[in-house]
Amino acid sequence: MPDSSPATAAPRHRLSTEARQREIVATVLALARERGPDAITTQAIADRMGVTQGAVFRHFSDKEAIWLAVFAWVRESLSAAFEAAAARADSPLAKIEQAFLAHVAFVAANPGVPRVMFHELQYPGDSPVRSYVRAMIADYRKRLVQLFAQAKSVGELPSDLDTALAAVLFIGAVQGLVIQASLAGDEAAMVRRARRLWPILLDGYRGRRTP
Repeated sequence: MPDSSPATAAPRHRLSTEARQREIVATVLALARERGPDAITTQAIADRMGVTQGAVFRHFSDKEAIWLAVFAWVRESLSAAFEAAAARADSPLAKIEQAFLAHVAFVAANPGVPRVMFHELQYPGDSPVRSYVRAMIADYRKRLVQLFAQAKSVGELPSDLDTALAAVLFIGAVQGLVIQASLAGDEAAMVRRARRLWPILLDGYRGRRTP
């Protein structure tokens, strides 16, 4: 029987609660890449981390708290990517293009993200997690609408462009690339496809519209 006395046992590295919470969130997203979100149990999280379920629940009160932390990370990280991308461009239209490419790059680097989001939104009714995800998407759409409005105001896009629908098309294009990558099993090619898709989107934004 192994000797686990203090004199011979390897010291256990203890992470802060914040660090352990980040590790749990990363584990959830890693598992989401490999299996359906329904299969991401707290036991599966604990097994992947090499800890007990009790250790997981020392850092989160319940599974709902874990999912809220996952989507909080998504919101913060995607927002940071959006801001960084916009900062690289001068004009509103260039900011939209950079934001589109940055969004796709974020998803390509974190393929578990759209899987957990689609999974959460497919159910009817409401829950704290579902409300959070909807608010996150609404806030993101609002930021896109503002960018499209700015592009209209400086003459980069037609004055009659429906900015709300333009934002829907932007998000829908990302989702389409996600589905294509999922079917092909090739997330790495998403950014390359996004660069080829952007001129088509731009033609749509600039195209003729009927009253």
